[in-house]
Amino acid sequence: ERTSVDAPRLARHAMLDYNKTGRELLVRSWRPGDRFFPLGMESPKKLHDFFVDEKVPRVQRQRIPLVLSEDEIIWVVGYRIDHRYRVTSATRDVLVLEACDLEKPDEEGGA
Repeated sequence: ERTSVDAPRLARHAMLDYNKTGRELLVRSWRPGDRFFPLGMESPKKLHDFFVDEKVPRVQRQRIPLVLSEDEIIWVVGYRIDHRYRVTSATRDVLVLEACDLEKPDEEGGA
């Protein structure tokens, strides 16, 4: 029986082709109809189907941040980057993104 203690660690870093991502990125949550090209795939996949394949519980899906460039998902944080933005031998500049946990406010002090 698996517990959260021995669950695999999620990818906390992403390396992307900076010349493709550009400088302006947006972070948001999943929306119905979202699609991206999971690393290793050259065709789009619905994010809903990706979550099902990855066995992401329905209640957690809205909590997974998505990083976008323009209107395209470039990283499903903790899971997979978009194939079109991967680092290749033609990449000149690499963008490294890191996911970190936000500190919870101090419940006693109300900060």
